[in-house]
Amino acid sequence: MEPLSFQQYILSLDIASLPRVLKVCSGVYFQGSVYEMGGRECCLSTGDLIKITGLRLQKITCEDPETGQATELPLNFTGHFQPSRDKLSYMSLKKLARSRPAGLQDMPFTFASAVDLTVDGQFIPKGQPISLLSVARHEGQEFANCTTTGQNGQRSFCLPFSFQGQFCECSGQPSYTLSQVLESGALRGQRLKCSALGRHSLLLCPVYEVQAIMHMRKEVVKIPSTLEVDVEDVTEESQHIHFIKPLMLSEVLGLEGAFPMQAEILEGPENLPIFENDWIPRLQKGQKIQIHGKCCAWRILASSSKGRRGSRHFLLSSTYQGKFRRRPREFPTVFDLTTSLGMGKCLRVVVTKDCESTEEDLPSLSMGDRLEVLHLAKTQVRRQAEHKSINVLLCSRNSGEDEESEELMLPLHLEGGFVEEVSDSRRYSLPEIVEQLQLPCEVKVTTKDSSLANDVLGSFSALRLEARITEPFLVTSLCEAPSVSFQIPPQWLDMALFFTEEPAPPQTPLTDRSKVEELTESFYYHLLKLMPSNEAPPPRPPKRKEFRDKAGTQLPGAKEVTEKPKPLPPLSKSKCIPEESVPPSSKPRNARSRPIVRSSPNEYSLHHTGSQMAPKPTKPFKEARDANVSEDSDHDYEVIDEDLIKTIDKMQKAVLHY
Repeated sequence: MEPLSFQQYILSLDIASLPRVLKVCSGVYFQGSVYEMGGRECCLSTGDLIKITGLRLQKITCEDPETGQATELPLNFTGHFQPSRDKLSYMSLKKLARSRPAGLQDMPFTFASAVDLTVDGQFIPKGQPISLLSVARHEGQEFANCTTTGQNGQRSFCLPFSFQGQFCECSGQPSYTLSQVLESGALRGQRLKCSALGRHSLLLCPVYEVQAIMHMRKEVVKIPSTLEVDVEDVTEESQHIHFIKPLMLSEVLGLEGAFPMQAEILEGPENLPIFENDWIPRLQKGQKIQIHGKCCAWRILASSSKGRRGSRHFLLSSTYQGKFRRRPREFPTVFDLTTSLGMGKCLRVVVTKDCESTEEDLPSLSMGDRLEVLHLAKTQVRRQAEHKSINVLLCSRNSGEDEESEELMLPLHLEGGFVEEVSDSRRYSLPEIVEQLQLPCEVKVTTKDSSLANDVLGSFSALRLEARITEPFLVTSLCEAPSVSFQIPPQWLDMALFFTEEPAPPQTPLTDRSKVEELTESFYYHLLKLMPSNEAPPPRPPKRKEFRDKAGTQLPGAKEVTEKPKPLPPLSKSKCIPEESVPPSSKPRNARSRPIVRSSPNEYSLHHTGSQMAPKPTKPFKEARDANVSEDSDHDYEVIDEDLIKTIDKMQKAVLHY
């Protein structure tokens, strides 16, 4: 077949013969690259194969061949068309039959020969009507069963479809609608007449959007029929050609009832690795894989306790068969204790270090206190001579068996250390933990999963189970090892592939290698960002306003005062004793309800309450020390060094200047 222009081929195409495969004989290039213009393919290379699957009419114009004047017709044009008389002649009976919109389906129909005929010794003069009744096949050829009525009466004969001559339909031929003309390849190229458009002959020029499939194209390609490119029909020679349609692995999740299937990877994952394993590096271009189906298992995000290498992070499948035992949870602030509320279970904790409250009206905690978390509440506190409402956590404190419990209101921003009291020695499976315990929780693996060759979870002293994840996974295996499966999360590890025509081998029992997957550190933090969180941020502690001296030096540990300081009495020996040196047993019991001001190492704190500052010494601090502490004294207090004395003198002078 000789190459035709793409537009000419589409105009002569019989829609009933679709799909058709074309080969591009002369390509069209725009700046040497393939691109799209207005959503349509506008560049084809020489040698490309196109599989036409459909046509969509965009517009149609009728052109006067004599004057060249063109008029665009609406797509819902209702006029009727008839072939022009000067274009009724066909060179064979086959071409005449194909010119009709209904083809051989609409029989009988009447035609005539423009020249005299002699068939089987019978003479048929030109112009005598001949009726085509039916079609018969004999030895691979088609014959038309015809009748004609002449001077000798009605006669029947057979006429081969390949019989050469000049044939035309008789007068009284039917008219055709616009859709009938467009569906007939023969009528689309003929001159037609339409009474609604005048007396002149017209040529219809439709413009189509050709829908086609091409190699390595994900979507259906849309090509305008007016594209200037030469093509050749190679449908018969291309029966064995498979047009590859690339898919993303995430799109495979939407397929139903197509598993198992074999696929070949076109492009490996673009993102950085998400798992620390040996099968992700093998997912590269050209690797053939077998997709067994979707996985319905959920996962648990877990982190190990910090070691020499830092924390390690894992995804645990719900099919993990190991056993766990609870470990006490740790809470760094009172706000973290509120996460246990709403579960209907009592939470008891032990204070692991002293907690100093910054609120004057709220108590502090001492190491060893035992608390029972009750519920959230609101209370009024005094800040800078103003009352303010804040959220507090109501707890019950029990310091001994003989003492009654007392209720405490703890501000949420109070920092300290709390550890949960746990007396549960039961061993849990992973589904039991999700059902009966609250996440996050601390556990330790007591029984490893025997189906794993190396269960790394048993080597950690503690695991923190953080959250449950229900992301869909695909059960996959490499074609060279179809019985060893792993599970790929397409939303996190997407890649391009295509389905091969090779049949999938019979299903065999699979060995799951994805029960425990170690995450890379970068992906772990990326995963935390993807997870929804409805938790409110922790409250901010109240601000402390600090003094500055005349030179602008900031004085640490000093609170804002609203009254002018009173004169200070002489500084006695007891005033030189830091509060940290006083034994806990000598402190009054109600000291917990008072705010405590502690000094950092090598610093001394000025003790005051509200706006009442410490009394002013009547003589320098060094002289007071020498007068009160002599060699004969039997005191057991620590002597303060000279640098500390200078710092205290400087702070006292600053207060006096203020």
